[in-house]
Amino acid sequence: MLREWVKTDLTGEIADTKAWERLFRRYPEIPSVAPDSILPPTEANWERFHQQMEMAAGVAAYLRKAWDAPDLRQSDWYTWTAQSEYEYQAASAKHNVRPLGQVMERNEHGTIVRRSAEDRAKIEAAIRETDEPPAVITSVEAAIFYLRHNRDNALHCPNPECPAPYFFRSKKGQKFCSPECAKPSIRESKRQWWAVNRAKERNS
Repeated sequence: MLREWVKTDLTGEIADTKAWERLFRRYPEIPSVAPDSILPPTEANWERFHQQMEMAAGVAAYLRKAWDAPDLRQSDWYTWTAQSEYEYQAASAKHNVRPLGQVMERNEHGTIVRRSAEDRAKIEAAIRETDEPPAVITSVEAAIFYLRHNRDNALHCPNPECPAPYFFRSKKGQKFCSPECAKPSIRESKRQWWAVNRAKERNS
């Protein structure tokens, strides 16, 4: 789930919608709302679907930072931030309130206005709810926990053409996510070896 999640990104293209819809269908545990309330995305549920899309993209960005972090401190920071962001968004969805722009928001005319007392109360309820761990361990929490405790095996494939560069090492010494991604590096190593050894033969 994490590998598929972190390779999906918000690019600003129309294809984003299809990419996130595919991800949510394949992993219905990722949205913090009932999948059938946002899938398929329609004009009626677009605002909620887009909120979930932005939530998932934000969490994915923190997960990528955790994956690429140079040390344990930074990796921990980003995984906890990713989890906190997810839980807050889930609580906001539960209380049926948009979490962005907590006190202020834009109205339909684009003017920044103060949110209603009811909305502010819902936001405060969502914040209070995230002060304590959820009663049940979610799949997302379990996945982030796995990343946090398997940091040494969480690698970034060095092949610049890799379409899904974030992966977990399955054997000692593994550097690439797959034999296919390792092929260019192997070819280059062989080329360099032959270049060096042919030079030695010519000089002997």
